[in-house]
Amino acid sequence: MSETTPPTTADRQAEIAAAREELVATISTLKSAMTPAAMARRGGRAITGWFTDEFGGIRPERVAIVGAVVAGIVALKIIGRRRG
Repeated sequence: MSETTPPTTADRQAEIAAAREELVATISTLKSAMTPAAMARRGGRAITGWFTDEFGGIRPERVAIVGAVVAGIVALKIIGRRRG
């Protein structure tokens, strides 16, 4: 069984410095991912992905669902104004 030498103070300081650099890089990456522009891009891709298939074609059934919901909301607003 071989004995290992305990880490020196310099070794520990180097580990801490490396961990600190990694933490700063991670925080920087997270910060850039949370900008309003980055979040808007992700949201736009998510919406586009919901309306398109894996080949980039439009999914007419999903467009129809959204169209029906919008038409329903408009109809309810019109009816509400007439009664009010």
